[in-house]
Amino acid sequence: MWKRLALAGAATTVLLSAQQAPDANLSQADSAAGKRPHVLLITVDTLRADHLSSYGYHLKTSPGIDRLAAEGVRFDRAYATIPMTGPSHFSIFTGRYPQEHGARINGVAVPENSKWVMFPQVLRKFGYTSAAFVSAWPLIGRLTHLDSRFDHYDEDIDRSYQFLHSMRWAEDVTPKAVRWLDEHKDERNIFMWVHYFDPHEPYHLREDFSSPQAVGEPSAAVGRYSQEVAQRVRRYDSEIGYVDKYIGELLDRFDEHGLTNDTLVVLASDHGEGLGEHGFVGHGRWLTESVVRIPWIMKLPGTIEPGVVVKHNVSTLDIAPTILDLVVPEYREQSEISISFAGRSQVQAIAENAGQPQRTVHYVAFAGKKGFTPRWFSWIWINNDGLPLKMGKINGTMKTVWVPGNEQFRIHDLIADPFEFAPQEIGPDDRRYKFEIASFERWYESTDLERHESRMTKRDAEILKSLGYIQ
Repeated sequence: MWKRLALAGAATTVLLSAQQAPDANLSQADSAAGKRPHVLLITVDTLRADHLSSYGYHLKTSPGIDRLAAEGVRFDRAYATIPMTGPSHFSIFTGRYPQEHGARINGVAVPENSKWVMFPQVLRKFGYTSAAFVSAWPLIGRLTHLDSRFDHYDEDIDRSYQFLHSMRWAEDVTPKAVRWLDEHKDERNIFMWVHYFDPHEPYHLREDFSSPQAVGEPSAAVGRYSQEVAQRVRRYDSEIGYVDKYIGELLDRFDEHGLTNDTLVVLASDHGEGLGEHGFVGHGRWLTESVVRIPWIMKLPGTIEPGVVVKHNVSTLDIAPTILDLVVPEYREQSEISISFAGRSQVQAIAENAGQPQRTVHYVAFAGKKGFTPRWFSWIWINNDGLPLKMGKINGTMKTVWVPGNEQFRIHDLIADPFEFAPQEIGPDDRRYKFEIASFERWYESTDLERHESRMTKRDAEILKSLGYIQ
C-alpha cells in the first residue's frame, strides 16, 4: 500500500471531474474493500506546538493529544502559512497560500467558483458524507462560505456566557459532534471537521487543569518570564488541558462505535500564540516561532506506524494532499478540473520515517483593517494589495523575517537561539540584504494571484475586533 501511495517530493497537481457522481470511478481495491477510511480533522485554534508535552513541553498539558501522537505520526516542525484563523483554514483546505486563494484576512471568503478546489469537495465527490462543527466567528458560513462545502455545518454560537457570542467552548462543541456521529456512524464514509477555539484569548483559568504534572525541566525561556507572563501562560496551559479532555471524549466515541481502526485522525492548529515572551500577546501580525510553529499529528491504524516522527520542516499546505493520498489516492487519475496544491504530500516521509529533501517554507502576515467601514468607504481600509505586513521563511534551522519598507531584516539561527531572543539584523550595507529582499519579492510576486471582497457587516467587525483581529 505504501508503494502505491508514495509520492515524489514536488508540488502536486491532480484532476477531478466536477460532474462525476460520488461513487463513480472508484478503484478496484476500494470496491472490493467496500469502503475507505473515515476522516476526522480536528483543528485547535491558537495552539502552540511547544506547549504540548508530546512536543517536549515540561508540563503534561495534553495527555489525550500525546496519546494520539504516540499512536501515529507527529510532524515535529510544522508551520502555518498565516497566523489568522480564517485565512489559515482556507490554506489547510486548499493547499494554497493566502495571497493565492485570496483570503488574506478574516471576513474574506474564497468564492465558490474559485479555481482552487478544497479537499472536502474532493472527498464529497468520492462519496463522503461530511459535517463541520466550528467554534468561532471567523469561520461562520456567512463570512467564509465554507458551509457550502459540507453536508452539515454547525455554527451555533449563542451561549450566554459571552456578551458578543463570538465563540463557544469545547464543552458545547463535542456533544454536537458526538450526536452527529451517533446518527451517521453507519454511513459508508464520513468526514468530520471539528474546530475548537478554547486556547484563544481571553484565556480562562480552568481550575481542573491548572496544575499539570511536571514531566521534564522547563526551558531557558521560562526563566525569563515576568510574573504577568507566567500567570498568562498558566491560564493558557489550563485551556489546553481543558480542550484536550473534550478531544479525548470525541475520540472515545469513535472507539465506542468501533470506528477507530477505520478512521484517519488529523489534528493540527491554524497558528500559535504570543504570550508576552517577546513583548506582545496574540498572533495575527507576528511571525515568531511561538506564533507560526504548530502541531500536526496523524493516525491511521494499519497504515501509519505508531510513534513516527517527521523532523523536516513542513507546512499546513501539505495537509490536504497528504489526507487525499492516504484515503483516496486515485483522485489523481480523475479528469476535467485541475486541482493544484502548493504543498507536498508527506506520505512518503511517513512511510519511510525519514526526511524529504529540504525546502524553504514561507509564511506571511497581513495588516488587516482599521475597524469597520462600508464598502463604498473602503479607501480608509489598510491596503492589502501590496506586499504583506511581514514575510518569513525557514530553511533547515535558518529563519529570516522581513518587514517590507524597513531597511533591515532579521535572521535567526534556531539552533543557537531557539527562542529568538538574539536575532541578527541585516541592513543595506550587508551583501546579503539585496539578495534576501529580492528573493522575498520574487516569491511573493509568483504567488500573488487572488483578491476578494470583504463580507463583513458592522456587527461582524465588532466581534472580530473583540477577538483581536481588527485594530
